Amino acid sequence: MHTRSRSLWIAILFFMAIVHCRIALAESAKKLYKAGEAAETRDDLETAFQDYLAALGKAPADIRYKVALERVRATVAARHVHRGEAMEKTNRTKEALVEFFQALDIDPGNALAEQDIEKIKAEMDKKDKPGSEEDPPNAYDLDRPAPPVHLDSLSKEPITLHMTEQSSTLYETIGRAAGINVLIDPDYVSKRVTVDLKMVTLSEALRILGDLSNSFWKASTHDTIYVATDNRAKRTQLQQMAVETFYLSNVSQQSDLNDIQTTLRNVLPNAKMFAVPSQSAIVIRGTPDEIVLAKSLITSLDVSKPEVLVDIYVMEVSRDKLRNIGISPPTSLAVTVSSSATLNQIGRSSSYSYSLGQAAVDLLLTDSDTRIIQNPSLRAVDGQKATLKIGERIPVATGSYTTATSSTSSAVQTQFQYIDVGVNVDMTPTIHENRDVTLKLSVEVSSETGTDTIDGVAEPVISQEKSDQVIRLKDGEVSILAGLVKRSITKSVSGTPGLGETPGLKYLFSTQQNEVLNDELVFMIIPHVVRAMNVNAGAGREIDIGTGESVRIRPLPDPTANSTTSAKPQ
Repeated sequence: MHTRSRSLWIAILFFMAIVHCRIALAESAKKLYKAGEAAETRDDLETAFQDYLAALGKAPADIRYKVALERVRATVAARHVHRGEAMEKTNRTKEALVEFFQALDIDPGNALAEQDIEKIKAEMDKKDKPGSEEDPPNAYDLDRPAPPVHLDSLSKEPITLHMTEQSSTLYETIGRAAGINVLIDPDYVSKRVTVDLKMVTLSEALRILGDLSNSFWKASTHDTIYVATDNRAKRTQLQQMAVETFYLSNVSQQSDLNDIQTTLRNVLPNAKMFAVPSQSAIVIRGTPDEIVLAKSLITSLDVSKPEVLVDIYVMEVSRDKLRNIGISPPTSLAVTVSSSATLNQIGRSSSYSYSLGQAAVDLLLTDSDTRIIQNPSLRAVDGQKATLKIGERIPVATGSYTTATSSTSSAVQTQFQYIDVGVNVDMTPTIHENRDVTLKLSVEVSSETGTDTIDGVAEPVISQEKSDQVIRLKDGEVSILAGLVKRSITKSVSGTPGLGETPGLKYLFSTQQNEVLNDELVFMIIPHVVRAMNVNAGAGREIDIGTGESVRIRPLPDPTANSTTSAKPQ
């Protein structure tokens, strides 16, 4: 028996220890939460984030701690990103990487930090391996079609050429210097030209000769070119064609695919292209030069869309001040007769009573101050509308109709629709390259303030404050819209006529009631760019695409070669 009692006491003590630990953990989490709120108030968001994170770790099921943590997460991460980008501009790359990784540790979904990290890594790799290039595809792989034929890389050594000769002979001369075979089309009519070339590369010499002799050449094998007259018929007959499929990684809707396809069709009118919406891909059929140009355009157009997170603060301050002062004397006299005497006998009868109205003394001051605060956050992609609704839906009658229930009776049916009451936000952002944000914003705050009966149907009375605006803000800039103020003053007097209106006696013979109602609505908007426009470094540069007849891509010249060219036909 003694042993059983001892075990019972041990179990009780163990249970009390568990309860005590849970209480201590709850108190510790609450203290951390309060400390986080204090830090957030003084704009120390880094400390607030750590306090909220610790509080959530001690009480994972408490929704308040989760909401508080998520409320500051994006802002704290954005501040680390901004500090890192400032360091990157001053060539403090290592410190910038630390800031970007801290931002990712705080907010793993921060795409802007990921972009900046990838950018720095690419620059570091480029410095470490300046001459590295990807291996070209194996053109002799029998399991797949070969790519278009290209000449082997011609020597970059500059040559000097001064000759007056038939164009076919000049082609053969340059071919021997380049170590390539030259085939002349049987229909080509050679013309006598004079070339005066100093310090040019072999590829530049071939291009210049083609312009002078109205001819073009194409690669037949890796070491053979075929020369023909430059006209539409010959280009159609001899020009190489290629097909390539481009998979777009940043298409989120049909309009994105259509925009890229429309651009390619306008720039490359002779190429054939087909969109595959199910695969987010575009198939292009054209010359190798057209394919190269299309690849460059797609690289510059198929970029991730920027995104913005907008903090919206809706603050409504309503103040009602009521003052009721005065003395109200009796204002009525009632006589009640309890007998059946005639009117002639009333004066001599004692069977009636008198009653006076009640007097009142009022000395009342009421001062109420109401604050309604909404703090929603809304994230949206560039150019896409985002909507947020916080509140309830209220039915409103829109009409009625009569239906026959029998041959002699009918019933009235009322139609209703629901309207949104509360905080309604519609936002369409435009994020610029310099990270400014243009917001087309509509914020509405509404509430039901009463009912009004119309034709037997109680209709709700909706009060509404609404703001429509288009503004441009910097990343993190605060925009405040205030001054939407309603002010009403009500004054009423009840008491004895005359005496209640006399300046010196009015408070003795009347009650003076004054009410002042102030209602102000304030909107505060703060945008945070969480994904910037990721523009390809070479997207803005000019590209030589040849003449108006056909696309001919000219490779970049050797920067070490100095060339001066002069040539004239003869």
